[in-house]
Amino acid sequence: MNLSIRHWLTERQIEISHINSFASGQLAGIAYRIVQDMELKSLMPLDICTLAEVLQLPLGTVEQEISVIALLTENLLRSLSQKKALKRNEGTWLTFQIAYLLALEQILLQEEHLHRPWLNRARIPSQTQIIIFAPQLQGLLKTLSPGKLSDTQAEQALSSIADSLLVQQMNNATEAWLVANGAEELEAKLLAQRLDKALPGYLLKIIAQNPAPLAQLQKFFRLGTLGDVSTIDLYRENYRASLLQTLSTPLLMEYFALKDIYIPLVGIPEEPNGGKPVDLKTWVEKQLTDLETIAVIESEPGYGKTSFCQIWAAEVALKLYPTWMPVVIRLRDIKYGKSLLETLNSGFTFNGDTNLATCLEEAHPRCVLLLDGLDELPPCRQGNRAKAIFLQQLWQFQSQGQHKIVLTGRRTTVEEFTSEIPQLWRRITIQPLEVNQLKQWFHQWALVHSLPIAQNFFTFLKQAGSFTNKSHLPELSNLVRQPLMLHLLGILHRDGLLDDEILQNNTGASLHWEIHSRLRLWLLGYPLTGGMKTMLLRAGTAHIHRTQEAIASLLSDYHPQDYIDKMQAIALKILHSDRHQVTLTDELNTNTLPAFYFRSFVSSHSPRATDKEQLTIQIEFSHPKLGDYLCAEALAAQLQMLTQYQEDVYGTETFIFNHPSSVAQHLYYLLGYGIITQEIEELAIAALQTQQKPTLLQCLESFWRAWCQGRWLDEGIAHKVLPYFHTLQNPVNVEQVNTNVGVNIFLLLATICRDTQISFYPCGNPANVSDFYPETLRLLLAKASVLAKNTLIKRILSQSLSKINLSGAFLSQVMLNGANLEQSDLSDAMLVNANLTNANLTGVNLTGANLTGANLTGVNLETTNLTNACLCDVICTEADREIAKINGALFSVEQFQVVKTLLSKQSSLSVFSSTEKTKIWDRNTLDIGLIESLEGELIMPTLLDNDTYDETVFASKSE
Repeated sequence: MNLSIRHWLTERQIEISHINSFASGQLAGIAYRIVQDMELKSLMPLDICTLAEVLQLPLGTVEQEISVIALLTENLLRSLSQKKALKRNEGTWLTFQIAYLLALEQILLQEEHLHRPWLNRARIPSQTQIIIFAPQLQGLLKTLSPGKLSDTQAEQALSSIADSLLVQQMNNATEAWLVANGAEELEAKLLAQRLDKALPGYLLKIIAQNPAPLAQLQKFFRLGTLGDVSTIDLYRENYRASLLQTLSTPLLMEYFALKDIYIPLVGIPEEPNGGKPVDLKTWVEKQLTDLETIAVIESEPGYGKTSFCQIWAAEVALKLYPTWMPVVIRLRDIKYGKSLLETLNSGFTFNGDTNLATCLEEAHPRCVLLLDGLDELPPCRQGNRAKAIFLQQLWQFQSQGQHKIVLTGRRTTVEEFTSEIPQLWRRITIQPLEVNQLKQWFHQWALVHSLPIAQNFFTFLKQAGSFTNKSHLPELSNLVRQPLMLHLLGILHRDGLLDDEILQNNTGASLHWEIHSRLRLWLLGYPLTGGMKTMLLRAGTAHIHRTQEAIASLLSDYHPQDYIDKMQAIALKILHSDRHQVTLTDELNTNTLPAFYFRSFVSSHSPRATDKEQLTIQIEFSHPKLGDYLCAEALAAQLQMLTQYQEDVYGTETFIFNHPSSVAQHLYYLLGYGIITQEIEELAIAALQTQQKPTLLQCLESFWRAWCQGRWLDEGIAHKVLPYFHTLQNPVNVEQVNTNVGVNIFLLLATICRDTQISFYPCGNPANVSDFYPETLRLLLAKASVLAKNTLIKRILSQSLSKINLSGAFLSQVMLNGANLEQSDLSDAMLVNANLTNANLTGVNLTGANLTGANLTGVNLETTNLTNACLCDVICTEADREIAKINGALFSVEQFQVVKTLLSKQSSLSVFSSTEKTKIWDRNTLDIGLIESLEGELIMPTLLDNDTYDETVFASKSE
């Protein structure tokens, strides 16, 4: 004979829906009455099987009642233990019932958030009869009720959990229930696997909340196992439990979780004699014995830093506690406080329940602080100074030798601060996946899909040469060795969207753009273009794919383009916040945002806030790389608006932004937030349509010339856009907004010009004296150095100066060390005392340039045009000096002045050459017409407010 809680409540006319509003005392009273009836009927704790009760109900009823039934079961556990101490098998039985119900509820909520198609099938009116008459389900439920759990089986369940007989029986019944509700068999299996990953966390939570009734279970979850720790800190244990519960989170809308396909990562430690590859987890755990240094895990996005933190934190919580207590803090969440502890506590997820400072002040347990995302530290008015102070505080905290700090971040970000106190770092760099790791990954991929799916994907990559040392597609080979990109490529191949065409027709940023575009096609089924094949839909096959049903469930009543516009609008706000997340207080249904791209959560101004007005919605990207794509797409769409026309009431076509000031205001809103990252810049350029680039160039060039003159600052446009950024918690000031816009426009112009093979004159053409500003680049570099230390300078020097025209530019005493000036025109430039150490001067035209006193150490001058260039007092080797002489250089200021005087008497349009080796460089003088053609297409002079195409800044390269 079994006890049915639902039947007991129905007999007494107690509505389950009303129990949600009951106080804890009322719940305890119901449990007390149920226990009394159990005594009368001689029922035992093993006769309670609330899981079996729940699994006999349709989905709609379960969603409404599961939390109430779990809560009543927990009250029954307490009431039964007050009557008589529970045996270990009895306590285990009830604890697993409660924890399993809570874990199942979490899975169902996750599925609801993802708009799963099987949920729609489960909610048809006749579903109750389908559940009742599902023979396989009813047969499996009989194995659970009445309960038959021996003490040996109880110990196995507590020790093995997911691998125990008890949990396997529960999983079998749950899978059958999911199938009866409309899920496919593989979907049901993966959902049960996700549930298993959350189960230890819920078991820990229930045992910690009921320490007296479940005293015999505590040791299995490291509760009260040390003689000097007799009191259970419930807040701490709930945090431990939460770290375990998050392991069930679906991976980018998949049916499986991260841990299902996670493989151990390998890194190379930074050592004086060079490090050897080691297992990342082993290395980090070894660092726990060193309480004087900060362990730093480095890599670019997509290599697994955050994933490692999540997986390892859960492992520490389960296996190394109470020796070590993991504390995970995403540095993007912090707010700079008066002290380090205040700062860290602001980013601690449980700061509403407990103060992190209290935990860190205690001697036991020691905390391992996993501070994830050094490169994601939020901006503040003090700029990099606040970040430097934060790191100094971390170093001081670590030097106390009580706890351990593990920091993650990009290598470039770490190196910004390494020079200050390098001896306090212990660095390791995550390496690309090697052969053995790839084998493990494909094995895991087969388990969550099918063996044929994994084999076909492996064969495709093998035929493309992705696993060889000298691949004919090195870019694909590089992507395959990054865990995130390997997963994304696996999704595309699984659904028939990855083929040879994408590899043969795309390279560099265009390959990344095409991959991300196909991922969006996979998600939304839109847009279908000639270059993209439709998805391979095979309903009923042994793998999970993206169906039209799933797409329709996600889109709901939205048109795909409206959905895309909405995603782009949110992406722009996150980009403009310059802090990896944005806080919105307006009404926004976050359930309509795809979990593939976004994560959202509700926060409050006060820990106990309940009023909706006190709650805010925080939205962030699911992964930085996916965010880069959305930001680039949104940025490209906004830039393309500058080339679009609209008709007035008379049918005349004009630009949407038909006045220079409106163009400027649009660009200040778009680009004033901060500096565009290299990844977003490259993707945005790849997104721009080829036919729109010439028109866009003219528009940006016109804006650039005015920016160089300070026009937009004079018109107060930076002041107008400033409140917008401040509403997004971006602390930029007017000067920063103005500089950000100028630097971003320079970066975009340089990249677009290289892409379209048009010469870019940042300072203007010296032949047009009125529009020539020789100190423009020097001013830009000076402003950039104030914005972002050396990081931005290095980026400009290494990526944005090749193939540009700096003829006549004033660059004296400018630091150009390491600059990539390949094929640039620096004729007649002033480079007196400039630092060109290790600069790339391959194919550079330095005709008539003044390099007096310049540092040319490490520079290769063999292909540099030095005709009549002054190299007096330059720092270089004798061999380089001889090469320079051969290439036409002058080593006397007097000679240089004489030559300049003679040349000035000639026509400014005359062309000359001194040697066969120093060919004439095309100066694109005004003899060229004002209307230029690009690949045979004319650029009409009516574009951009009827301004003609001004070749003082751009000129097509001659054959």
